[in-house]
Amino acid sequence: MARPVRMKGAIERAALELFVERGVDGTSIREIASRAGVTEGALYRHHKSKDDLVRALFFENYHLFAAMIKRVRAAHDGVEDLLPALVEAFFGLYDEDHYVFEFIMLVQHALLDEVKTDEANPVELVSRIVREAIRKRQVPKQDANLTTALLVGLVIQPAVGVRYGRVKRPLVRHAPFVSRACLELLQLGKS
Repeated sequence: MARPVRMKGAIERAALELFVERGVDGTSIREIASRAGVTEGALYRHHKSKDDLVRALFFENYHLFAAMIKRVRAAHDGVEDLLPALVEAFFGLYDEDHYVFEFIMLVQHALLDEVKTDEANPVELVSRIVREAIRKRQVPKQDANLTTALLVGLVIQPAVGVRYGRVKRPLVRHAPFVSRACLELLQLGKS
């Protein structure tokens, strides 16, 4: 039984890498199967189509980001400690496996309409952190949705910069600077 699980993992890893390297539209099922070392039939036993594979990879990894936010949030008390820890964790994930991060960035706009506003949604979790900090008066009152969008942008855009060669790796070395920007946004920075 371990072989089908390994095969599925190989297929998904090959797809993830090819989607990032060539784009979803530029990648064929044949290329995925070839890179994974399986037949096209074996791929179709695990995923009924390329769209199904894209969707499965997106939601699996998007939910992993949410799980990471929950773990970091549970280990930190107060937004002033939590935000830098989250930035470092996200940048560490990028440095560890940029394919996952870049894949999410690549396909998110096609699938975000299908994302539920729940505990498996990383953006919703960040929004809840901001709302809680406002409610507890850890930060001044502000538009929580706008603040969430800006915080997410402050974390995502440096990764985009690395992808296109404008920001140097490792990304985690930029975490202190980006964390300060996040805290300034929340009006918590120590200027």
